[in-house]
Amino acid sequence: MKLADNIKRLRKERGITQEKLAEALGVTVGAAYKWENGKSIPELGVLLSMAQLFNISLDVLVGYEVMNSGAKTGEERIHRLQSDKNYAEAMREAEIAVLRYPNDFGIIYRAGELYSMAGMEDKNERYINRGIELAERSILLLSQNTDSDISEPFIRNLIARCYISLGKKEKGLEILKKYNVCGVNDPIIAMTHALDDFSSKEAEPYSDRALMGIVNASAHTMIAYGNYYNKNGNYLLAKEAFLWLAHTLEGLKIQKDSVCCLDRIIAPCYGTCAVLAQKAGNGEEVYHYLRIAYDMARAFDDAPVYKLENIKFLFKISETVAAYDDLDKSAVATVEAEVEQNDVCARIWQDIKGERK
Repeated sequence: MKLADNIKRLRKERGITQEKLAEALGVTVGAAYKWENGKSIPELGVLLSMAQLFNISLDVLVGYEVMNSGAKTGEERIHRLQSDKNYAEAMREAEIAVLRYPNDFGIIYRAGELYSMAGMEDKNERYINRGIELAERSILLLSQNTDSDISEPFIRNLIARCYISLGKKEKGLEILKKYNVCGVNDPIIAMTHALDDFSSKEAEPYSDRALMGIVNASAHTMIAYGNYYNKNGNYLLAKEAFLWLAHTLEGLKIQKDSVCCLDRIIAPCYGTCAVLAQKAGNGEEVYHYLRIAYDMARAFDDAPVYKLENIKFLFKISETVAAYDDLDKSAVATVEAEVEQNDVCARIWQDIKGERK
């Protein structure tokens, strides 16, 4: 990225006007305007002051890019050695790369990850502290990052785990809670509290949210797999995805025969399994799956439960939080909408409805 673009982006990110920038650097507004439009370049002393103002390195400000593949190649080699568990060689490579490219995000982040993971695995305090130091340095260079999987909360999570590994649980938990975006850190927060004799009670809300997060993630993931394989003609594997989801959610019910909010997901899964079984030529399974789907959906509609009740492991969340879904209000209608897309299943479905009346 060019210097002009960097100045404009960094100024806007920090909510600074051109007038304020010019005032802070002791120049005219016209000069600041020309920098951002690429019509002139600040003197070196001004660039140094600007980097200090934006709290970044000079390399980052000017958009320094390695003119060859040295840094990228070094980063990839460090990562490869780390993946092969060749930590000693990876660390030698990392230290050389850090000296050579002290302001390259990829190098600093990858080295920090290396030392952190190796230290936690080997319980080596020196490695862990080095990992924390490098990870924190990498945050200052984040504007160079082009990997959408890496963000500040992601790096903070790594730092927090390092502190926990060092026995500094309070500091680690403080970081995890501060950067707990959309509950992403709920599982590790819950586990850390649960393993602590003095704060195990604090694990309860995080454990509950983590469990329901697993339920939501499992549902979305297996529905994605199921629909993908269905569209690609692999009906047996598609059926396995929906069947896995149904069985997993059923395993969370305290009483299998009692109504639960999870039934609104489980019943349609069985309905979809029936359609997929028919497509795969396993007609003998169709009636079995449709009967389960109808009985479960009918039981839910007769006595609907929308709170998180009859679910194993949960603490107090069931008393205050209602389950959310975007399905039809009627569980039977939800299943029916799915099975009616297949003529054979639709006929069997109507027969089952008639039997159960």
